[in-house]
Amino acid sequence: MLHAPAAPRPKKRSKPGEDSFCRREEATFQDVRIFLVERKMGRSRRSFLTQLARSKGFVVEDVLSDVVTHVVSEDSQSSSLWAWLRGRSLSDLSTVNVLDISWFTDSMREGKPVPVETKHLIQDILPEAPKAAPVNTVSQYACQRRTTTENNNRIFTLACLTLTQKTLTSE
Repeated sequence: MLHAPAAPRPKKRSKPGEDSFCRREEATFQDVRIFLVERKMGRSRRSFLTQLARSKGFVVEDVLSDVVTHVVSEDSQSSSLWAWLRGRSLSDLSTVNVLDISWFTDSMREGKPVPVETKHLIQDILPEAPKAAPVNTVSQYACQRRTTTENNNRIFTLACLTLTQKTLTSE
């Protein structure tokens, strides 16, 4: 049996998508500029959420820069997210709202930016300062109690004797 040579299949061309930049004249909310962190959500989910937000009139930036006012992240640990943000060259990170995806979904549901609440914020967890070793101190009233010097509690007796000697020498 002879088969006719099969013609090579034409490669699928990608659909001409929306421009990667947001058309400024179509954006309703010019003062809110969103950057979606792709670290955990993936490229296709980020693309979907970007198109959704732009269709609702939001400005979504493709690159994290100083014009971004809201950084939205999904399923990220706050410590790793903040470390990643600090590694970027932003002039003032304190002016940016770092938010959970719940703010984004609430805003999409309302069709406008909702006010940022504490439940939306991804807090920066500061590393705890190392705790100082506990210092054994004796209360200032410890030696005002009458005790005999033959007390079997040596630590307490020595502390009282030390404190009485210090008060005698300072007077």
